[in-house]
Amino acid sequence: MRRLLSRRAVVLLALLASLVLAATSRATWTTAKAAGFTGTQESVAVTGQDAAPAVLALALVGAAAAVATTLAARWVRFVAGPVLVLVGVGAAVSALGVSTDTVAASRSAVAEKTGVVGGSISAGATSWPLLAVIPAALLIATGLAVLLVGGRWPRRPSRYQRDAARSRVARETDPSEDPAAAWDALSRGEDPSSGGPPRVAE
Repeated sequence: MRRLLSRRAVVLLALLASLVLAATSRATWTTAKAAGFTGTQESVAVTGQDAAPAVLALALVGAAAAVATTLAARWVRFVAGPVLVLVGVGAAVSALGVSTDTVAASRSAVAEKTGVVGGSISAGATSWPLLAVIPAALLIATGLAVLLVGGRWPRRPSRYQRDAARSRVARETDPSEDPAAAWDALSRGEDPSSGGPPRVAE
C-alpha cells in the first residue's frame, strides 16, 4: 500500500490518466445526422475534442499539475492536489454532459460539416464519453492522494542544497588522492600537497 501511495506511483498514475484522457478526446464520441444544403441526410462523426473541448484542455492541466508534484517545495503539492481533483471533476462532468445531451454536443461539429446552422439534428453517443470518466476518476484519486499523503513524502533537496553538499564533499576529500580535488584546492589558494591551506609564517 505504501508503494501505491509513493510520490513516484502517484505522479506516474496522474500522468498516465492525463494522457489517456487526452487520447479519448480524439475518438468519436457521438454520431449525428442532419440535412445539408441539398436536403439529403449527412452523417457526422463528432470527436470528443469537438463534443467536449474542455476535456483536452483539462487533460493538459492535469499533466502539468502531476509534474508540479515532483518539485521540492511542499506548498506546490498542496496546490497541485486540489488542481488534480478539480481537473478530474471537470472532465467527468464534461464527458457525462455529452452522454446526456448528445444533440447540443454535436451541434457545432454538424454545422461546420454541413454548413447549415440551426437545422434539425439527431445524435447518439458512443461508449467513449463514459470511458473518459475512468481516467477522470483516476485524476480525482491522485489529487486526493497528494493532499492526504503528500505531506509525508520525503523532501527532495534543492539544487542549491545539492551544490553545497558537493562542495562540502570536495573540501573533505584528500587532494592527494583525487586530482579533481587538487585542482579545487589550487583554485581556493591552498597547497594540495600539504593537505590544507598554506600556513602564514609568523
